[in-house]
Amino acid sequence: MAGTEYRMDGLDEWEQALARAVEEQYPEEFRKMVIQVATELQGKVKEKTPKKTGRLKNAWMVGDIRKRGDDYIIEVYNNVEYAEAVEWGHRQKVGQYVPAIGKRLKAETVKGVHMMELSLQELQAVLPGYLREWLNQFLNTHDLV
Repeated sequence: MAGTEYRMDGLDEWEQALARAVEEQYPEEFRKMVIQVATELQGKVKEKTPKKTGRLKNAWMVGDIRKRGDDYIIEVYNNVEYAEAVEWGHRQKVGQYVPAIGKRLKAETVKGVHMMELSLQELQAVLPGYLREWLNQFLNTHDLV
């Protein structure tokens, strides 16, 4: 799903400052937490991805963490060529015969499944609580409270 970008926010100013301090002083632990969040998203997306052959569902990947300015970027992506068409829907030619399904197309459009969009909404709903819990646990583990 190249070209589709989503942003997740979930921390207020104080928590963002604390997260930056953790990121600078304990980069490996911060990195593990970010990967855990991305892996959670990957699992949610896989659950919502339609499975005919399993190719699309099994192609969800978590990329490497990159820093862009003050932001850290980690991608959850799918390189299967029809991933965006399944996510957002697509038009098709009515009457065209498709050998793979052994039928002619009847509908002018196919609705999108929105597996990434819905998964991000789910994750964003629980992300603030998850991050607060992670920060509290981190602070207690490192005697920073």
